[in-house]
Order: sequence, then structure tokens, then C-alpha cells
Amino acid sequence: MSDIQDRGAPTPRASRAHFEADLVRKIMGGTYAPGTKLPSERILAETSGLSRPVIREVLRGLVERGLIEVIPARGAFVHTPGVMQLAGVAGPAARQQGATPRDLVEARELIEAQSALRAAERATPDDVAQLRELVAAFDSAKTTIERTQCDLALHASIARVSRNPVLGILFGAIAPLVLDVQLRSLADPVVLEQGAPLHHDIVDAIAAGDAGRAAEMMSRHILLALELYGDDLDIPLNDLAVGRLESLLGSQRQLQSIVDEVLATTALA
Repeated sequence: MSDIQDRGAPTPRASRAHFEADLVRKIMGGTYAPGTKLPSERILAETSGLSRPVIREVLRGLVERGLIEVIPARGAFVHTPGVMQLAGVAGPAARQQGATPRDLVEARELIEAQSALRAAERATPDDVAQLRELVAAFDSAKTTIERTQCDLALHASIARVSRNPVLGILFGAIAPLVLDVQLRSLADPVVLEQGAPLHHDIVDAIAAGDAGRAAEMMSRHILLALELYGDDLDIPLNDLAVGRLESLLGSQRQLQSIVDEVLATTALA
């Protein structure tokens, strides 16, 4: 493992949030490559102007997100980035830049229509069986949260079945944003009524090996938001999700745990 102790430390910041964001950017951007030993707590505290207990809390949070590993008596080392780590960075970055549901719909159609197309070409009978199980679980779900978990798992699984790791990574990176929009969609009876049947159409097309129809049905499913969201289509995703998160989940932390669990169980992590 390489070792960086006294160079490349984060730029001094006035707050923990800025320090943490800067450290994450350096890890995800390759300034601290996989295997690199981070500067010590003392050096990080000195260069950031934060206390060592705060530095310790930040590092503990990065361990929980899978970005680093702390080895007793040796220090903190950078992990190889995975999909869950990308999700932990891409979501906050897009929200910070004021991304809206319209922005996400445009990105999702590009990623997910192609995922459905490739899934139709490459799905095995076991893949199709799993997709049908997820559709059935969605249809029988009793709460918005249960439907949201099943919905995210279905879309993540289609990305996995595409057998294209780049498509899988791209979907995993935007998964927290997808969940924001799904909370809005699945709490709306009109969107739910029109969108849910398209799950069957998508999976039927994948099962039949009809790539063109699979892509078409996925596009129709995702583009429903443009027709049905009304004023919600152009408000920041943060504003769209915050009320529902507080009432349904209690915190952003619980939202991230749902995303992490889905990505892990669908083998995208």
C-alpha cells in the first residue's frame, strides 16, 4: 500500500461538511488512489482547522460508506471505489447543483432504455424468473416504502441483467436520485395506476428477447413523469423528496440505507 502522510491533504476549510466533501472528492477523483494511506488524524486536523474528534467522526463515516478502511496501529487506507460509493457521491453532487426530476428523467431514459434493450438480448431464464418475482412483490406491496424498495430493486436488476458493467455503474450512481423520484411517483395514485402495468410489459419483452419493445416500454415507463408530474417536474429533487422522506423514512440516512441494501442484493455494489 502506498503512503501519503504530509502532502495532498485537503484544502483548509471552515466546516466539517466542506472538509468531508473535499476528502471524498480526493478519494473518488484519484488524488488518494486505492491502497493509499491517508494523512494522520493530526495532520488532517492541522490542515483543516478542525479538532481531532471531528476528524475521527468524518473518517468513521467514510468507513461506513466503504470508502476507507481503518487498520489499528497502521492508519486509514483508501478502498477501491464501488457502486455504493459512487451513489454516495453522485446523489449529493446532483442535488447540490439543483438537479430536477426533469433532469433525472432525461438521464434515466438514456441509461435504462439501453439497459432494458441489452437485458432482452442477454437475460437467462433465471434472470427472467427473478425479474418476475420482483414485479409480483411490487404488485403485492402494501406500503409506499415497500413498493419503492421493490421498484428500485427491479430497475437495478434490469441494469445488472444487461451484463454491461458501465450501465450497472451508471444506474447505481444515480440510484439515490431515482429513489427520490420513486417516492413521489408511488405516492401518487395516478402515476402508480399508469406506471405499474408497464413493469409487466418491460419484463415480458425481456423474457421474449424483444430488445426494441423492451427499450420502448422502459422509455414509456420513465417518461410518464413528464406527463404527470405537473409543477413538481422542475423543482429541485431536494425539495421534492424532503417532505416525503421525513414522513415516510424519518431521515436521509434511512434513504441511503435502502439504496445500499438494494444495490448489494442486486449485485450492483
